Amino acid sequence: MDFSLKELLSFVSIVLLLVMFPGPNTVLVMHSVSVSGKKTGFSNVVGIVSALYFHAIIAALGLSVIITQSSKLYISIKYLGAIYILYLGLTSLYSSFLQREKPNKNTLKTIFNTDNKVVNYFGSSFCKGFITNILNPKVALFYLSFIPQFVHNQSNFLIESLFLTFLYSLVSASWYSLLVLCVDKFRLFLERNTIKQRIKAITGILLVGLSIKMVVENK
Repeated sequence: MDFSLKELLSFVSIVLLLVMFPGPNTVLVMHSVSVSGKKTGFSNVVGIVSALYFHAIIAALGLSVIITQSSKLYISIKYLGAIYILYLGLTSLYSSFLQREKPNKNTLKTIFNTDNKVVNYFGSSFCKGFITNILNPKVALFYLSFIPQFVHNQSNFLIESLFLTFLYSLVSASWYSLLVLCVDKFRLFLERNTIKQRIKAITGILLVGLSIKMVVENK
């Protein structure tokens, strides 16, 4: 691989800006940590990062080209992702409503709650992060339009794209892990029932808004 230091710094800088830009991943991680703790947040991060490698592989295999060139397939994935984000948002709003009505009772274990065993909530939180990233066609477009600009040898496209994905994953893991730790610092404050209820309500509204944005925004 013949990446120059300038190219690598340029790639990392652009990726950092993209990762730092608030989106569904940011909202999901902040919500998970504030409501359920940093372990849940880190589980989200693992899922988010794992999805990057999935996108890298399908991009190298040419499936991303098919997705972006087929408007029907692209729109289907776009809507599927929006529906999933909408589901998370409505679930959070419903959980907020129940917590307001019965603040001292945990009668409902929603997708955001982690009252199960460690293995169960890790799997649930991992899946939320993974699915959120998998169902985002914008990520496929990123690999299709951005990654090739840094690949030198087309015959080794998979190897070089996986290396760039490794850098991408390091940046993502670092940023979201920092976000997890920062939010966790305020955990004692955020654990109050009234604060949790407001966080769930605000998060639900943000997720619903993001899902609508995913549908109406231009390709």
